[in-house]
Amino acid sequence: LMAEHEDGAKGVSRRNFLRGAGVGAVAVAGVGVMTHATAATGDSCKTAGCDYDVVVIGGGFAGVTAARDSRKNGYKTLLLEARNRLGGRTFTSEFDGHKVEMGGTWIHQTQPFVWAEKERYGLELQETPVSTAALTNEEYVVKVGNTTHKLAGEQLLPLLAAFDAFYSEARQVWDRPYDAQHTWKEIIQRDKRTAKQRLDELKLDPVQRVAVDSFVSATSHAPLDQTSYVDMLRWWALAGWNLQGFNDAVVRYKLKDGTIGLINKMIEDGKPQVRLSTPVKKIEDKGDHTVITTQSGEKIVAASVIIALPMNVLPNVEFSPALDPALIEAGKQKHSGAGIKFYIKAKGGFTKMAKINAMAESSYPVSLVMAYYVSDDHTLFVAFGNDPSKIDIYDTQAVQAILEPLFPGIQVEGTYGYEWTLDPYSLGTYATYKPEWFEKYYAHFQKDRGRILFGQGDHGEGWRGSIDGAIGAGTRAALRAKELLG
Repeated sequence: LMAEHEDGAKGVSRRNFLRGAGVGAVAVAGVGVMTHATAATGDSCKTAGCDYDVVVIGGGFAGVTAARDSRKNGYKTLLLEARNRLGGRTFTSEFDGHKVEMGGTWIHQTQPFVWAEKERYGLELQETPVSTAALTNEEYVVKVGNTTHKLAGEQLLPLLAAFDAFYSEARQVWDRPYDAQHTWKEIIQRDKRTAKQRLDELKLDPVQRVAVDSFVSATSHAPLDQTSYVDMLRWWALAGWNLQGFNDAVVRYKLKDGTIGLINKMIEDGKPQVRLSTPVKKIEDKGDHTVITTQSGEKIVAASVIIALPMNVLPNVEFSPALDPALIEAGKQKHSGAGIKFYIKAKGGFTKMAKINAMAESSYPVSLVMAYYVSDDHTLFVAFGNDPSKIDIYDTQAVQAILEPLFPGIQVEGTYGYEWTLDPYSLGTYATYKPEWFEKYYAHFQKDRGRILFGQGDHGEGWRGSIDGAIGAGTRAALRAKELLG
């Protein structure tokens, strides 16, 4: 996979990916210690003839939640993770003295599962300067062709009108964003539509069009012609059907100790057994038990298995009996989320407006750049693009050239990021559904089969594809394991 990308991508090399992939050693040190001491004294299997009552496959937030809850429900629980760290598509690291997140980052009080965990463990938050619930004191830089437009205050009103136009059907289609069946007819009527088709039918001026194009592309992490219009309406509905609510919900609060801080708290609390660097080859349901075979050939017998893997990697695991063909088909197609997120350190404070957003059309290497930290000495930006092959994020001169039209005079001092599309255990970023996926696949996702239960954060209602959705999926899977095992 990585060699193929190295040959085909423009300026993106396997060496640079591996350089980025090595940043996790410090971030996961605490978890590495815990893996040797997570089995509680006297921990015994309730199911005769089994090594474990519950084995969870995948150590992201969905898997960690399912493992914690299963262990607290009284079951002997093992969590298997293919990587040498926990967190899945969240990844806490450091860049030039700043704690940064390579993957999932922000949480909010409108996201019930992750907010409850923050409250449970008393975790502190930090605010990203880019967002508050109001748009006052914010500046938007919009690149249209070779011209850059700076907008603030009342100048932002046309942009608000453009967003409202694009998402005008959100309340009708997602009146209950945690209950797709409630408005299923409305969803299916629009299921074939792409985000690009919706954008093309609107009568917008060039600045408005670029702003919406940029925003939707950054949200989906995908080109608009591969993005489900219905899925974008879901995000808008979850955040309160307006731009201020969306900004507040999606890019305002982050965990002070990083996402790994919450992962560590959950593992410490539940104390499941954890094995890192243990990819799974095969999962068999034998009727009264399951057998998990690792890549090294070890066989583990369990009363039940919870699958918490990203949907794109599911076809790489062998199942017996075979899984629903629709699941394998969707996994091989891959969801649309395959973009890039990376950090840029620029010299100087650069802007007096801490809450600054730069927008470009989605065909540009970066469609959205936001201030992440601002001081007199330097500014840290976080940038989003929908195609990693358009930019080598470790080539500071290339990044400089891309950012110069957005921020004239910028001096890029360093960059930092992680390519999830090259990671064999994710093969993409967060899940954005493609057009027609609701009708074709929605009924097939998260359906348990015998003793094999599904708790994937890529699927389900509400904030699926996010940290919140992953925790919710793991929570529900653990409850179903309890119902199965008694």
